[in-house]
Amino acid sequence: MKNISISTFINIVFAVAFFAITLAFVFFITIDRQKYVITQHQRYDVIAESLLQKLTNYPTQEQLTLFYEQFTVEEISQREEKLDIINNSQLELIKDSFLGRMRVFKRENNFYIYVQQLSYNILLKDLKPKPYNFQIASLVYIIFLMIFYTLYILLRKKLLPLKKLHKQIQEFSNGNTDIKIKVSSNDEIGKIAKSFANAIDFIKNQSNSKNLFMRNMMHELRTPITKGMIIAETLPNIQDKQILQNAFERMNNIIKELSTVEKISSNLLTLHKENIPFEALYQATLKIMLLENLPLKKEFNSFSLYVDVDLFCIVLKNLLDNALKFNTQKELIAIANEEKIEIISYGEKLKHDLDYYTEPFSQEEKRSDGFGLGLYIVKTILDLHHFSFTYSHKEGKNIFTIGLNA
Repeated sequence: MKNISISTFINIVFAVAFFAITLAFVFFITIDRQKYVITQHQRYDVIAESLLQKLTNYPTQEQLTLFYEQFTVEEISQREEKLDIINNSQLELIKDSFLGRMRVFKRENNFYIYVQQLSYNILLKDLKPKPYNFQIASLVYIIFLMIFYTLYILLRKKLLPLKKLHKQIQEFSNGNTDIKIKVSSNDEIGKIAKSFANAIDFIKNQSNSKNLFMRNMMHELRTPITKGMIIAETLPNIQDKQILQNAFERMNNIIKELSTVEKISSNLLTLHKENIPFEALYQATLKIMLLENLPLKKEFNSFSLYVDVDLFCIVLKNLLDNALKFNTQKELIAIANEEKIEIISYGEKLKHDLDYYTEPFSQEEKRSDGFGLGLYIVKTILDLHHFSFTYSHKEGKNIFTIGLNA
């Protein structure tokens, strides 16, 4: 029951209540009808016994008329009508006694008492109003159901803003920060909607401020980097020139990565895919890392990937950077084929699950571990490509795996 939505729970409750009420109504009608039939048969038994006793004294027509008035019955005197009723009616009850025979017939909603004694054959029609009325009971049941249904509709209507709010929260969680929350009531749901609208405004303001700061910072940093690269070009010492150029290029790549983080957090990151051989991707990654070679044991197959080249190079760069940083031996291992890419380094197992490191860092421990935003960026870019990303530790090796067939 914990995982059932409120709407489903209300539907179940009302369905069970409807079934219980209907069952109770049917049970009540059945019991009431049986009670009515028993009472009715007892009355007809009394009428028949009384009439049979009176017939033993050969009563006059006036005495019989008084008897009929007393018991609210009338005699059917026409022979053809009597035969029609007896032959074409449903037999409800039959009883024999030493005084004679009594039978009760039902035709439509009328009951008839047929008394036979020697030469007497008297058919009486019951004129007493029927205390049992199924139509009235049905009408009460229908009115109750209408009230029940009205309450159900009103409750569903009351919960409708909550369903709309849930959809808007889902849209917001998917990155749509432009949703407008309309507060149309002052009840608990309206207060929740108002609080959520305030939270959206606060988050949007915070996000806009952060994005503005990031863009301004990156813009301001590019200017001195560009000037530094120009000055480096004028240096006569080739070695010093190369060192400075590599440093400025590294800083420029960091700014590009920060730009990627800003786009990820703003849900503005889009892919520009193309087919490229994996070896070319690897060489492009080395260029970004400002390295010609890595202490890497390569096990590469010849294959191509359909990816965003710039973003996928960032993925490989971050994985290789982490592997170099934490490797306890001289050589790394990289395996790449049509099914997976594995970056393997020697070292101790990570303290936490991979999910811990693929969130943007908020704890000092992540910074001290050295992972920072690297694995967060890796996971986000791989998710955009619909590739899987897993971690395992076997035989003293940390293995980060990109599944290409996810």
